[in-house]
Amino acid sequence: MQKKNQKKVIFVIKILVTIVIIFLISKKVDFLQLIKDFQHISFITILIIFFTTLIKLFIQFNNWGKYLHINPDYHPQKNEVLKSYFIGMALHFVLPAGLGFFGKVYFVNNRKSATAASVGVERIFVTWKNLFFASFAAIFYFSTFSLFFKIALLILIFLSPFLLYFFSFIINKENLKKFFNNYLKIVPRIIIMQIIFTFISFFQYYIILKDFVKISFFEVMISVPLVHISHILPVSFSGFGMREIFAIEVFSRFNINPETAVTTTLIIFFMNSVLPAFVGAYLLIRTNK
Repeated sequence: MQKKNQKKVIFVIKILVTIVIIFLISKKVDFLQLIKDFQHISFITILIIFFTTLIKLFIQFNNWGKYLHINPDYHPQKNEVLKSYFIGMALHFVLPAGLGFFGKVYFVNNRKSATAASVGVERIFVTWKNLFFASFAAIFYFSTFSLFFKIALLILIFLSPFLLYFFSFIINKENLKKFFNNYLKIVPRIIIMQIIFTFISFFQYYIILKDFVKISFFEVMISVPLVHISHILPVSFSGFGMREIFAIEVFSRFNINPETAVTTTLIIFFMNSVLPAFVGAYLLIRTNK
């Protein structure tokens, strides 16, 4: 009972924090200008964002299948990987910090512990992606820090996914050794896919921002990762609010006003996360679980 009450308290705190964050954003943003900015987005831009989002969803769906097959005994039923992926997108909105994704374990015909491990690996690579590109952006964005330190940090973060494999040498259980062996096999492919995924995100930001301001693709590359670092801070639901605050501060360096920064992040958030969550919610309603 005490544990359940603690979870309720944490849940309420997350809601209150999200409300406070939204209030802080409202103090910096002119909502009339925000509405005008939304109307300024061209139909072609929306189409480009939509189709690039489909590519990103395809990449992450395929990655999810690879994560599940880390368990060598996993044999999915028809469309199981696709359904569980979209359901996970819907459950993502239930709890902050990506914890809702772990609800996917109930929609996969696999051992719950193995699926939970797959979700854990998925979260590790999402966090890795954000940290790696943020460390790259920091090299150019923060000129006061030591260049040696920034490059060393970049290399360390890049190699970090491989460090997990070394745990296999201190584990005697044969089934876990198979798990780690399969994990090592997918690491190079997942890293490549995450890099492609991120560059598509850069393109999405670039295609929207250029409707408002003159900005280079490289400037997008060294600013967007610093915005996305907000995704690993578990203080709001789906990063909502935190992402916008980071965007306002980071993009201000390139003379991008708060309204444009918020407009850009909200459009990409809606396309990349909200729309797939509706698909997942529909599939979730149709299940018996």
